[in-house]
Amino acid sequence: MRQARYIVLVLALCFCLFFLTVNCGDDDDAGDDDDDQTDDDDDDSADDDDSADDDDDSGTDDDDDDSGEDLYVGTADVYQPGYLNTQQIVLAQGEMGAPKPVRIYAPIEPGRYAVIQYQHGFLISNKFYSEMLSHLASHGYIVVSPEMYQQNGLPLGKPTSEEEAADALAVMDWSTDNLSTITGVEAALDHFGVAGHSRGGKVIWTFLKQDDSVASAVAGVDPVDSEMALFDEHRIADEPFNFSIPSLVIGTGLGPVPKNFLYPACAPDGDNHEEFYEMSASSAYHVIAADYGHVDMLNDSTPGCMMACTSCSEGPDRLTMRRLTAGLLTAFFRATLQGDETAFDILTDAAGAPAAVEMEHK
Repeated sequence: MRQARYIVLVLALCFCLFFLTVNCGDDDDAGDDDDDQTDDDDDDSADDDDSADDDDDSGTDDDDDDSGEDLYVGTADVYQPGYLNTQQIVLAQGEMGAPKPVRIYAPIEPGRYAVIQYQHGFLISNKFYSEMLSHLASHGYIVVSPEMYQQNGLPLGKPTSEEEAADALAVMDWSTDNLSTITGVEAALDHFGVAGHSRGGKVIWTFLKQDDSVASAVAGVDPVDSEMALFDEHRIADEPFNFSIPSLVIGTGLGPVPKNFLYPACAPDGDNHEEFYEMSASSAYHVIAADYGHVDMLNDSTPGCMMACTSCSEGPDRLTMRRLTAGLLTAFFRATLQGDETAFDILTDAAGAPAAVEMEHK
């Protein structure tokens, strides 16, 4: 039945492509312009540079690190932009050897910063996460966000999650050799985490099942698993994961709810955050945003995204869900990568969250 729903979705996508292309053509052009190999002055990120306080206390230092400059440890409220000014660097495939087009969010202030690789969701451009990832970077992280394939709104001809996982590892290898040079700050590659949204979550768990030594922590943002033989797609969260690095799984209450009769649920029951948390070993944290949907953490403006950004049930606003998601990621990686384990307490403090949430951990 689930496979039939996906086939219906593919047919609906193909049927609507001409109509959507005509009506969204200007937006697509805007999206293409945004992929130039320069910083985005017209990026709708409110958090890029104005997120920082110039009179910054700028966090604390991790004196236990032996690699020269101390690791930055954030101290700002995780649900608000951090103390650091940030930069966004956009590279085309092949530029400086990048194996995929990539966006990098990093602090401007000199320092040594933990690194996070963030994988986008299915048919969703990496640029639509810019506000959330700039927020994360302002708390003292270098965030690498690759674009795994050309976005055109259709699922046909896209790589499988296993193929994406291999490409993600290639980006990770490239980052190891190039991040410090590109950003002008020191990348603490021994403090490396991975995160991903929707199928991007499946992608990161896929390569961790193959080699969990590549990261110290993993976070899924409403991750989605699936079994679709038609697209050579197989479940990975159908048995306990064979690694025990700390994990955070963020889910949405509206992800399993179809928007209407044409569109199946974007994060259906049996293939969503519940399974990823269930199959994760301790220590694992699970947070569910009850009133929000599968794409509510994206930028408000997503030109050219077509049905991938409009076919899911939605909550009251995206700003609150972005703040929640960015804050939870900030807290989790502050505890696991920056070494401030008191930040784990934020992941069990439902009253302190900016939206109604359910929280559990093991």
